[in-house]
Amino acid sequence: MLQITQHVIEEAARGGNVVIVGRGGAYILSKFPGALHVFLRAAEAVRVRAIMARFNLTSEDEARKRMKQTDENWTSYIKQVYGHDRNHPAHYDMVLDTGRLGYEATVDAILSALKTRKPIT
Repeated sequence: MLQITQHVIEEAARGGNVVIVGRGGAYILSKFPGALHVFLRAAEAVRVRAIMARFNLTSEDEARKRMKQTDENWTSYIKQVYGHDRNHPAHYDMVLDTGRLGYEATVDAILSALKTRKPIT
């Protein structure tokens, strides 16, 4: 399954104009010259509210539990498969706080970076 996922991500990237969310994309595509690697973060309170809204939850504790479990699963997966800490900023071209910037400004920052980035040579 891992090899299939990696292959699909690489093929999508070769086609251009694609957004890969998670799945180790920053590591799989680390040598792709046109790739822009972005880590989106937000404060816990902001994330909890977003999870509550997305899953129609009434309990902050339930939302926090889901967030913690998801974070632990992804952190463990990336560490086990790629040997990296997914939260380390050096793995990304940009780290943006969606809670502080808002979604619109986050998108604007990413689009600006796409227009002006210097691909790996």
